[in-house]
Parts: sequence; structure tokens; C-alpha cells
Amino acid sequence: MARYDDAIAQELDVLIGEATPYSLSSPSFGNPTIHDFVKGLILATNIIKVIKKYLPEGYYADWGQIIDKRSGNALSNESDIIIYKGKPGCKTIENQSMRFVLVDKDQARVVIQVKSGIDAVKEEDKKYCKSLSKFVPQVWFFTECCWANSKSRVRDMGKKLKKAGYKQFFYLYSMNDNRNCRCIDYSQFIKFIELIKKIK
Repeated sequence: MARYDDAIAQELDVLIGEATPYSLSSPSFGNPTIHDFVKGLILATNIIKVIKKYLPEGYYADWGQIIDKRSGNALSNESDIIIYKGKPGCKTIENQSMRFVLVDKDQARVVIQVKSGIDAVKEEDKKYCKSLSKFVPQVWFFTECCWANSKSRVRDMGKKLKKAGYKQFFYLYSMNDNRNCRCIDYSQFIKFIELIKKIK
């Protein structure tokens, strides 16, 4: 890898180190179970920290919702990560523990749905993407662990997500649930950062 890619790979190593103790908390790993929503929220918070280093000037990333003022102030579903242009035009709720924004539809560029793991594309994922597509040009899917025993299975999962409407699919590593063998895919994360830098 080039020096630049090495730096991004190190970002990924840190991200995995911060998230893995939570994502792999399950009885099958002999650890206490943390609710999936909380696992996803921890991962989303860590991803936001990384994204903010690479976004073009004038762009922001936060947890929140999108509002469509032209359609009677319709509100989107809660969005793990919204990438938007300009400071939030509607509302920001912030304290020492969290930051939640209400972003105008005209500002929204990408919503990233974040999950701690994926083993199949579910109906709820399809519905979520369809509902968010009314508010934002692109919806991406980002998971820490892609439960798959081969690269072809990973590609198949990506194709199904794209068919459901997701423009991009990213994962930090794949894992074979039969062998508990983790395979980190640095190229995925490098591609993710490159797309973040080019957002307009």
C-alpha cells in the first residue's frame, strides 16, 4: 500500500479496535449481549469521527433527521449518519454526550445506515432505504461485520443491497460464523474514504 493508504488503514485498525468489543458481544462469543441498536450507535459515532477528518470544507456529518419543508415539514426516519452541506438550517440538539441535527432536505447529500453486522438483506433494510430515498440523493449501507464464508457471498450481499436501493455497501471485515475467522478488507475502507472526500 502507498503511504496515504497506510494512514487510512491505521484509521481502520483504530475504528475496529473501538467497535469490536461491542459488536462481538453475544452469547456465542461468551460475552454479555449489548442491544443491536446500541452497537450500531457506538459504531456510527466512531465513523462520524473519522468522516469529519476527510469531508470537503463546508460539509458536515451528524446523527439526525431530514426535514422536507416543501412537503409540509415531512420528517425522515432517524438517520445514523447524515452528510450535509452547510450548518444545520433547522435545529441542533447538543450536549456533552450527543449531537442530533435536523437538516433541511436541500442540504442533505448522503445518509449512511450503520449496523454492527449483516448476514442477510432484510425487509426492514429495504423499507428504510426506500423511505430515506425520498429525502436524500444517496443512501449507503455500512456494517462492521459482514457474516459471509466467501468473497462471492459478500459480493452477493452487496448486489442485494444495491437492488434494494443502496448506492454503496461497506464493511470493515467479513467473518465466517463456522470458524470465527475475521478477514479485514482495507480496500473497502480506503474506497469509503475516497468517496467521502469527493462528496458534493
